Amino acid sequence: MELQQSPVYQKYIKSLGWEVLTLDRIAIYMRPIPLLGRLAKIQRPSELPYIPKLVPFLKSHHIRNVAFEAALGADEQAFQTYIQSLSKFFPIHKESFLQTKSILIDIDKSEKDVFNALSESKRRAVRRAIKNTVVVKESQTIQDLISIKNSSAGMFGSITTYGVEKLWNLFAPHQSSVLIAYHNDIPVGGVLLLFHEDTSYYWIAGATKYGKKLFAPTLLVWEALRLSQKKGMKTFDFVGVFDERTPKQFASWKGFTKFKEGFGGKEIYYPIIH
Repeated sequence: MELQQSPVYQKYIKSLGWEVLTLDRIAIYMRPIPLLGRLAKIQRPSELPYIPKLVPFLKSHHIRNVAFEAALGADEQAFQTYIQSLSKFFPIHKESFLQTKSILIDIDKSEKDVFNALSESKRRAVRRAIKNTVVVKESQTIQDLISIKNSSAGMFGSITTYGVEKLWNLFAPHQSSVLIAYHNDIPVGGVLLLFHEDTSYYWIAGATKYGKKLFAPTLLVWEALRLSQKKGMKTFDFVGVFDERTPKQFASWKGFTKFKEGFGGKEIYYPIIH
């Protein structure tokens, strides 16, 4: 089961004002959206809902538009055919709400092998951060990370952390961890990890300008990989990178995509609506 279909994630979406209903154990999120009418989001279901049941179900809840995001590994052709059939009943929202491309790192191996899979520049950056006396610790609060993220993202920083505290409160303490990087006891970077089944999700991260100079973000990823291993995770998901198939969407992700590519792993693609 993908994270978006998990019960805890459903509680999170509900806390943001969405109605959460299920059809054949598949979560469907509903909410009025300006200019679109009542929207239904179906995100990463393990199987495609049966259309003769789905259509009357959505109509009974006055749905006007549908956003549908396929799970990893879904058959591309079957998904396109499915969406074409569904579009006969509802307008389909073509832009994805979730990332359509990510990088997965296999961490079901020794710590040494995981470290050696990093690029030479990233291994060097880890060592330089340690030499710069950057220290990474688990935190019992999300507030330091929110403050770092808000300040590093500029005047719209609070938008990037909207809902993060609610997410933390729902997943903590067993399904999430916050790592904070310190220099001389001052927070200079942080990352929120979510854990679901055997996958660790690099959910949100941020660093101050000074922290970046000290290579704190690189050390944070390395410590996130180590912590994920200790918690028994087998896969580390960077959650989102720039997708060249949709160059106009998330164009600003090109910078941190280059950063993420240095930690090894493989690129994975979710089916997108054509």
